[in-house]
Amino acid sequence: MALTAGSITTTALDILSRYGLGDLSMRRLARELEVQPSALYWHVKDKQELFVLIATRMNAEVDARCPSTSDPLVAVMALRDILLTYRDGAEIMLLGYSISPSEVTPSALSVDALGQTVSQGVMAHALGAVAIEQNRSLFGIGNDDAGENFATIAARLLRTEVV
Repeated sequence: MALTAGSITTTALDILSRYGLGDLSMRRLARELEVQPSALYWHVKDKQELFVLIATRMNAEVDARCPSTSDPLVAVMALRDILLTYRDGAEIMLLGYSISPSEVTPSALSVDALGQTVSQGVMAHALGAVAIEQNRSLFGIGNDDAGENFATIAARLLRTEVV
């Protein structure tokens, strides 16, 4: 497999899904790709850029489901679903959002689509709520109403009805 930013991101997502954020290091990534760590830096400047690449890939999954003209509530629910697909997905997205919010915000939830205040509020809710949900799950603390509560709060932020 050729070493590209895409192959690095795919492998990083695999490590993230199997082991979590704590085990995602540039050395581990290089070992999985069977290259020297220095080879990664030709394609990815540093770990922060890697976080943005991973978050951008997750964002692309949301955008594929929900283009920019989609109902924002449907888009934020798709974001939740995708973040829950990856172990520590919300934490990675939060790191990417902290570094480059416009690159990792789904189109239907962007500043252009919703305005700055609503976009930032919805993203803060989504990332925070899913991070809490994922961490509670790691500790064996279930919340059967998490999805419903998430949707209710998102709808209020977006001032829409939950369907």
